[in-house]
Amino acid sequence: MSALMASRTGHHTVVASADSHRPDPSAAVAEIAAVLGTEADMYAVFVAPGYDLAPVGAALKHHFGDRVIGCTSSGNIGPRGYDRSGICAVAFTGGLHARTITVGPLDDAPGAVERAAADLADLHAEVGDRESFAILLTDGLTRNEDLLAANLMAALGDVPIIGASAGDDLTFRHTAVYHDGDFTASLATVTIVCTDAPFRLIRLQHHETTDTILVATDVDPDLRIIRAFNGRPAAQEYAQAVGTQVAALNPTIYSKHPLLLNAGGSSWVRSIAATNPDGTLSMLARVDIGDVLRVGRPIGMFDKLEHQFAAVEADLGPISGMLAFDCILRRLEFEEHRIADRVGGFLAEHGTVGFSTYGEQFNGMHMNQTLVAVAFA
Repeated sequence: MSALMASRTGHHTVVASADSHRPDPSAAVAEIAAVLGTEADMYAVFVAPGYDLAPVGAALKHHFGDRVIGCTSSGNIGPRGYDRSGICAVAFTGGLHARTITVGPLDDAPGAVERAAADLADLHAEVGDRESFAILLTDGLTRNEDLLAANLMAALGDVPIIGASAGDDLTFRHTAVYHDGDFTASLATVTIVCTDAPFRLIRLQHHETTDTILVATDVDPDLRIIRAFNGRPAAQEYAQAVGTQVAALNPTIYSKHPLLLNAGGSSWVRSIAATNPDGTLSMLARVDIGDVLRVGRPIGMFDKLEHQFAAVEADLGPISGMLAFDCILRRLEFEEHRIADRVGGFLAEHGTVGFSTYGEQFNGMHMNQTLVAVAFA
């Protein structure tokens, strides 16, 4: 068990975090509640694999009432940095107001958003002239976060969004989002946070585009499958682009050389999930017919993180706490390069709490191999 707490004066927000590795779900949540207390304005809780989710949900409801958001994770970011097990929580107290609604089931994401239109309108109306942002947590196995994020951004208008796809440590069997005592699949929660305290939203990736272009000429966007690039079998064309053979393609190559889509004046990572026996590629984000993708390459994995945090601190002052959603593929890449402990320690030093995700959302875009976060001064 460990905990971290920080505060700021003036418009006062206290950000506190705690984790537990007790194997009993109820005991683990009780241990967290003993550290964080039960009176915070909002709690965010992330549950790594290994727990029976029903008693976890019941315990969260018992201790924290209806002020909890959360989901399953592929490991957490807690007081000691990256942590592949346990339950991790962060509490926000003072200077903020949060309200959560559910969107689902997600087999038809645009339809789910349309059904939630009245609730979303009420959320947006509550914002008024106050500074606000939205937190999106969604099932990580529905393969429709792209449409979900785009439709939510259209509904919420000028309210910025950070979000994440729930994980299950790359087993791809069951991911779930918490709401009102239960962990439920095919569900998303949208939480509007209004706060008087200064904050900044962050999006960070450590890949840049190269000059190698792959045009998606045959795709199944709903299943996230690319059949052909440049009119040739997708796996064959990608392997040639990164200088290897199809038989040698593996997650290490995918993480080192993701595909990037330029849109809205920026680049967004589209990661490869697998090479299929028929020569197609399964993706972790939607690719549409005609999309022009560029092969990426990693640059300054740790330096980019340091520079981003330094820029935020130059703007806000010292960071008192941060809620962060960090792609599982980033952590795997850090582990491969033996810098995961260094990165995790740096995140912990800056009060960063969150989880390893199956995808990230920033405003109306879904992406991979990215860290998105909200930092409080």
